[in-house]
Amino acid sequence: MKIIKSKNGILYYAVFLFLVFVLPSCATYYQRSEDLMNAVYTSNFKAANNLLEDDTKWEKPARNKLLFYLNKGTVLWMQGDYANSNIYFSKADFFIEDYNKSVGDAVLTMLVNAKMSTYGGENFEQILLHYYGALNYLGLGQSDEALVEGKRMLEKMQKITDKYQNKNKYKRDAFAHNFIGLIYDSKGEYNDAFIAYKNAYEIYKSDYRENFGTGIPTQLKKDLIRTARLVGFYDEVRKFETEFFLKADDIETKKSNVVFLWNNGMGPIKDQLTISIMIIPYNNGWVQFINPELGIAIPFRVENDGQRKDFLDMKYFKLALPKYVARLPYYQRAQLLVNNYNYELELAEDINAIAFKSLEDRMGRELAMGLSRVALKNLASYKAQQNKDQQGLAAASMLYNVISEQADTRNWQLLPYSINYSRIPLDTGMQTITFEAFNRESVKGADKTYKLHMKNKETKFISVQTIEFAGYGNK
Repeated sequence: MKIIKSKNGILYYAVFLFLVFVLPSCATYYQRSEDLMNAVYTSNFKAANNLLEDDTKWEKPARNKLLFYLNKGTVLWMQGDYANSNIYFSKADFFIEDYNKSVGDAVLTMLVNAKMSTYGGENFEQILLHYYGALNYLGLGQSDEALVEGKRMLEKMQKITDKYQNKNKYKRDAFAHNFIGLIYDSKGEYNDAFIAYKNAYEIYKSDYRENFGTGIPTQLKKDLIRTARLVGFYDEVRKFETEFFLKADDIETKKSNVVFLWNNGMGPIKDQLTISIMIIPYNNGWVQFINPELGIAIPFRVENDGQRKDFLDMKYFKLALPKYVARLPYYQRAQLLVNNYNYELELAEDINAIAFKSLEDRMGRELAMGLSRVALKNLASYKAQQNKDQQGLAAASMLYNVISEQADTRNWQLLPYSINYSRIPLDTGMQTITFEAFNRESVKGADKTYKLHMKNKETKFISVQTIEFAGYGNK
């Protein structure tokens, strides 16, 4: 390819160099993270940590710094290095706070693509980093600090809800309330635990069941009745006994407990969806951008009749949008075996479903910004093509539009597909718990045994991650 072909060749050459050396590659973030993900998939956390030590790749591009902190914190948590893990989750929290206070990279997003802007995290990612922070503190035996992290989940959720004025389906997090209840419960603060459980119950019953297909965990029902009984809310006890078909007398209140949290599989990754947008007449002063397959029909106001004619002459352009791809979990269920008795782990947070719904909620905003950006870029190229003196610029502009039109495929790829849990009543002294996970064919593929010394009426937390997944899917 001969680069310099006209009197505009210098500009053409400059644009070409910009495309080659400045714009990010067309590979998705998941593809560019292949080495890290392969290390995690094989539980080679030492290799994963070594890869994350290369801050030139992970931390130095300021726009990706949050992902470096989140990935580093998660890998350290998987290794059981709770103290150092929380150093990075704290850095991630401070980064998000600064990001939310800044004006951001609106110009880069508008002129180039969102991939060039600073990544501030999806809403659910901003909340779930505090879940890991709380797990770390619980692993260190610091329940007060864990409670603070749990409360931060609710604070972040409230800020997000206020920002979008309840337009999103994901506007309350049932698991966050449930998790805080579990922590209060472990501290013997049963009144606060009951309030948290009740809040969780209301959100599971409405938002979670309707939007994410997540039902009310049986364990939550039991915890509601038990804590209501412990604080003397007997009207509430009778109400929930009737509603849940459970008896308070059948729920253990005097033994020690282990709360077991199972992070199952891996959450979704982001890919790119490229669609064709047709331009058709609308009303005077307007054109309409449409894609019949996706049901897109968005009016766009033009500046004058000349611009309207140019848009209609263009006929169509390409638009890149982010989409989620699910990593389907290998394990479909898990149980805890204690003294020949099985306790099923129940779904508490379907992160995969929340991710898909969150992107769906904001697709209107993605479309509005993307259509404006791409339409105006392509219009500039089209007008340059009509001018014989600007052929070099037109060619460079067309090449720029093609290469620069990329969706933002960044996301926190080390989140689990789902969070599941159970509470196990135990006697004091040495106890043995066996974790067992099963695939669709009920074949056991993971087991782990824990030996614990339980004090009287003590509550301990155990968390485990199963990384395996069974392929990719649309949901």
